[in-house]
Amino acid sequence: MDIRLSEFYKLRTEINTILKSNPNAVDLGVARQKIGELQQKVEDLRNRNNDVEAENKRLYALLQQLNTNTKKSEQPLRVSSKTAITETPQIFQTAVASLFTASQLKLAAISSENNAETTNADNVDKLVGSFVVKNNGQLSGAEIIIVVTQPNGKVLKNSAWETGLFETKEDGRKMYSQKLRFDYTKGEIKRCNFSLSADKYPKGNYTLQIYHNGVLIANTVKTLS
Repeated sequence: MDIRLSEFYKLRTEINTILKSNPNAVDLGVARQKIGELQQKVEDLRNRNNDVEAENKRLYALLQQLNTNTKKSEQPLRVSSKTAITETPQIFQTAVASLFTASQLKLAAISSENNAETTNADNVDKLVGSFVVKNNGQLSGAEIIIVVTQPNGKVLKNSAWETGLFETKEDGRKMYSQKLRFDYTKGEIKRCNFSLSADKYPKGNYTLQIYHNGVLIANTVKTLS
């Protein structure tokens, strides 16, 4: 399954690269061929996803049972994306040791004039973010999902090829801005960085949310004026 996913994302990246480089007729022909291959891989992954989804539900039920048992000694923190957000990063953790914890969140707007951080919406060229994750479970690879919501409530995304939908434990299906995949060693402290661009940046609050396995593990907000 990991190999098939790797092939899928590699093919999608190749198509995205072709379409971003002012393609000629030959390039478009290659892109059409690759899109056909991508559609076939999507269908294959969709068929395999049924078994994966059933296993995921079973594991989630197990996590709920672990949380129930934990209540006897401590009250686990309930995670919800509807939790109020302030300028100070809110760090969320669950009672299940297999989930990542995230800290040191930062979302910054970079000026198009001097490539420095700014809060002026009219001068923003891109948004850049960073955070640190750690996990005490046995993982060889990890996938962190990033959601950046604009003041109008829409998710900020670079392109249709780099975003998509994912399932959350609390709020159902959501759009994401970007996925980060990396190798991981137990107990390792991993710093993650990302960048997002848009045609314009309305004034207001930009919310950064970090997810792992459909669970919100941290969030923060950046205000542009």
